[in-house]
Amino acid sequence: MKNLLTVILACAVMTLMSSCFKQTLKNTNTPPPEDSVSTSLLTSQTWVYYEYFDHFDSLNASLVWKRYPLVDSLNLAQNQVKFNSDGSYSEITQTGATLTGTWSYSNGGAGVTVVNSEGTFASTIQLLTSQRYEWLGSNGTYGVMVPINQAIDTTGGRMALITAHTWVYQEYFYNFNQSVPSLVWKGNLTGAQFNLGLAWVKFNTDSTYSEADQNGTLYNGTWSFTNNQTGTVVYNSLGTFTSNIELLDTARFEWYDGVNHYGEMVPQ
Repeated sequence: MKNLLTVILACAVMTLMSSCFKQTLKNTNTPPPEDSVSTSLLTSQTWVYYEYFDHFDSLNASLVWKRYPLVDSLNLAQNQVKFNSDGSYSEITQTGATLTGTWSYSNGGAGVTVVNSEGTFASTIQLLTSQRYEWLGSNGTYGVMVPINQAIDTTGGRMALITAHTWVYQEYFYNFNQSVPSLVWKGNLTGAQFNLGLAWVKFNTDSTYSEADQNGTLYNGTWSFTNNQTGTVVYNSLGTFTSNIELLDTARFEWYDGVNHYGEMVPQ
């Protein structure tokens, strides 16, 4: 795939947070309303981490955990959280310890506060659906969580999947080959290094393709699968661009150029 980002981003040295959870704050919340749509979404799943970021509120936003390929700075593979409709909650930490306590809303339902034996932990809800829960901690940590048994639908095979949509960027990383990759684009990232709001790519079944870069400049060319459909190669006026397919299903396309750049795309 054509590399959309052409500016070299200097790496910042990251100091990892001592805890994988949010900053301790005073709990001033009210109990979760039983008839709340958000409550239904939040309590219907056991949530596990898909991604975890440090410094999300600064220019140094960095990825410190991802379920898929990454030399991780942290290991959140054991972590899971379950919110209950009666205001109780439980979680398993990165060390395997089980914590129980209570949870409630803050700021009129815009945030969630958890109270357990370790303290009080507050965050703001950034996104909440049946398949994705994203929160921002007041200390700049950012969690992306998905259901523990989230289904990956690959019906139809990779040709049908990759050509079914016009794909747009949800996240884009630099220095993905390092232990702390830099997040340089996400729609709600404070001070994102780039704006990929105009960028998209469309693969066609006849081996043609089109894409717009971060400036809205349109490129046309050809594409094909590589390595038994585990990668793609794109040919356009700027050159030849290869990438590995890290995830491809009906709702998500993630690719890695094998050197530096990692893109997460969703249907337009």
